[in-house]
Amino acid sequence: MYSVVMSGTSVSVQKDLVRISAPADSTITLHSLNISQDDSETSEQWTVQLHRASSDGTGTAVTARPFAEGDAAFGGSAVSDLSADTTAGNMLWRESFNILNGFQHFPTPETRIKVSPSQRIVARLSSTPSTGTPINLVAVIEEDGG
Repeated sequence: MYSVVMSGTSVSVQKDLVRISAPADSTITLHSLNISQDDSETSEQWTVQLHRASSDGTGTAVTARPFAEGDAAFGGSAVSDLSADTTAGNMLWRESFNILNGFQHFPTPETRIKVSPSQRIVARLSSTPSTGTPINLVAVIEEDGG
């Protein structure tokens, strides 16, 4: 199990928040995705979408960190705060949330998103924030095989 973390990144436009790519020799499972913020006291509705993606997009490289000390490095890749969005494929999840409460995606085992080898999953903010808001994002993934 690995965590992909984006911390305190200011978001003021609709954009891809994180893109995670599976390694060429194994699949990944998305166990959870959390989005929160620490600064705003203003109630505002945002919408997040989870998509498969057919391109990488451009963003800041993020190292997926293993939960178990001594585990191998994650075989795939991840980027956050994308300046060029991915090419979104099938939308798998869409949910609106109040930024004061944050977004918590904890799917049951039967509904966890699986990503095939060399494929991608992206979390996209599909609403426009009223002002730049520093957000935090944590994705928990599992590399299956490899």
